[in-house]
Amino acid sequence: MENAKGVIYILTNPSFPQYVKIGYADNVETRLKQLNNSECIPFAFRIYATYKVEERLTDLKLHALIDQLNPNLRSIDNVDGKKRVREFYAMSPEQAYSILETIAVLGGRKDRLRLYEPTAVERQSEEMAQDIEEQHIERMAPFTFSKCNIPVGSTITFVSQGNANSGAKCSVVDDKTVEYEGRNLSLSALATELLGSKWGVAGPRYFKYNGEWLNDIRAKAEGRQVSSRLDDVWVIPCNPKYYDIVAAFDNLDIIEWSQSTNTSVGDTVYIYVSEKYKAIMYKCEVIAADLYGNRSDEDYPYYKELAKDPDIRYMKLKLIEKYAPDKYPLKELKENGLTSVQGRSKATVQLMKYLKEK
Repeated sequence: MENAKGVIYILTNPSFPQYVKIGYADNVETRLKQLNNSECIPFAFRIYATYKVEERLTDLKLHALIDQLNPNLRSIDNVDGKKRVREFYAMSPEQAYSILETIAVLGGRKDRLRLYEPTAVERQSEEMAQDIEEQHIERMAPFTFSKCNIPVGSTITFVSQGNANSGAKCSVVDDKTVEYEGRNLSLSALATELLGSKWGVAGPRYFKYNGEWLNDIRAKAEGRQVSSRLDDVWVIPCNPKYYDIVAAFDNLDIIEWSQSTNTSVGDTVYIYVSEKYKAIMYKCEVIAADLYGNRSDEDYPYYKELAKDPDIRYMKLKLIEKYAPDKYPLKELKENGLTSVQGRSKATVQLMKYLKEK
């Protein structure tokens, strides 16, 4: 029987990505509107997750628990001699969610837990805030390839969905320079040019190396939180009864794949393998898209009960990582945000959290 009266909520705001707001509301949508009426912050709050509860002030118990675990996480300041204790915590939304998730699982009420997908407007705000932050980081300490273990001569790919130049390749010349069409430029200068922007941009946000964003590679190397961008991450199924993908990737680094979605060069594709495997087993990068004709014959031996259509739109996938079937099994995938294995789908926030953390 459902007796929930309100929710404990986790809110995020691109204005201060290092903090989350954890509180209680009878109606979280009303609370969100109240917070977003303020003109004192550059970006709006968004709902990251909620957990239905039966009593008001339940959030105070959660606050007390977090304070006991680490009292330094809470935002506390003094104004005019008065101590102000806020509902803001210095943790990632994933960390905050894991606390709610643990409480839900221990209480046998995981059905009351909800993880929200950001809207298109919310994604745009997060992208803008991240770009501003990356530009600040670049000004303080410019990106260098050596610190990210990217050797001279490596090929990196410009990626910007909807941009005609997306998929453009350049090669690393030295620690701070790339070569593109016979010219040596900085990452930021090249990104600005390819975007057709009137203003400078943070170059590492627009290039990938081996399927990973350069700014994410840098964040990992520096121990910073990695940004979450989902518009470029897909999950597609493969039935080995029709195409022996295991044998294909045992012998090839690049395969061709029919393209029924608006996949772009530089996108990341996780491949779910059905039948006896029932798991995500491969991570790939789209290196060519919207292709017709001129099909390769290298992977013909791996087609079984399926004919390779020479006239269909297709893309090329480059293998990035392989996983054992017990790494990302179907049962855990369903518990962590995979909505369907019957067709191609965008990765959810919850699914990416699981894939990154396991």
